[in-house]
Amino acid sequence: MNISIRDEVLLEAFPSIQEGLKFLNLNNFELHLNDEFQAFELKSNNKICLGSEEELLSLKKELQEQDVYVSALLTGFDISMHSAEQSVEWFKTVGKIAYKLGARVIRVDSFLQQESLYTFGEKVHLFTDIFSEVFMNLQGYPIELGLENHGKDGNNPIFLLTIVQNINDSRFGLTLDFGNFYWRGYPLSETEAILKLLAPHAKHTHIKNIAYPKMSQEIYREVGWEYETYVCPIFKGDINIEFILTELKKVNYTNALCIEDESLGQFHDPAQKREILKKDVEFLIEITNDIQFDN
Repeated sequence: MNISIRDEVLLEAFPSIQEGLKFLNLNNFELHLNDEFQAFELKSNNKICLGSEEELLSLKKELQEQDVYVSALLTGFDISMHSAEQSVEWFKTVGKIAYKLGARVIRVDSFLQQESLYTFGEKVHLFTDIFSEVFMNLQGYPIELGLENHGKDGNNPIFLLTIVQNINDSRFGLTLDFGNFYWRGYPLSETEAILKLLAPHAKHTHIKNIAYPKMSQEIYREVGWEYETYVCPIFKGDINIEFILTELKKVNYTNALCIEDESLGQFHDPAQKREILKKDVEFLIEITNDIQFDN
């Protein structure tokens, strides 16, 4: 099983993506593509524009030379802030970028800045209509899209499942974030039950963890309650990572397992951050070996 890591997580601990991957002995990473199609260079924290064919091909060549792979493109494009036509055209371009870079998945954000203007049904129709059309424009591209459970309403499993079922395309599913339902306020056992329920629809993953006090684990909490205090390294938290990975194995998940350790901000020493990420990687390798999770 390929273990990946978000580029911005790497850049919290290392001066470049390339240096971080080398230190962690990884060759897969998730590349953040902003709304202007800009992304980080491999060898620095400078940005390049992948909307430029020249810079896109240059990055593709560099990836091949370094034997490094983009496991997914992370996008945060807010479809509530643009017309349907603009949104479809934007994701059409991203699909072509993903294809040229060899990325198998595009992470789609479920968070909407203007979600208060929509009813539940209107939000479902918004995502359904736009991404059904996106797939019509990406026929022939072996690209999958994963809608992440993100934000307050985006962490409603009924919302996510309804969109997946409405689109009804094998290329569309979820970016399953292991920590976000817990962040949303669901009790621990319910969080793990939701992750199991949604595992068959996973196209991509974001793996993080939280360690709440014992008395707060099995109660409903306010959204984001004390997250900055209790977010922790992946190997230390309450969520049973092995259980979730076993469920993903059962449903034949084949894409990368992507590290999104948001606890690094608690540490000031870059060397300590690097050791945390190293332990995260070792933890996931040990689990995948134990459960023989290998694609």
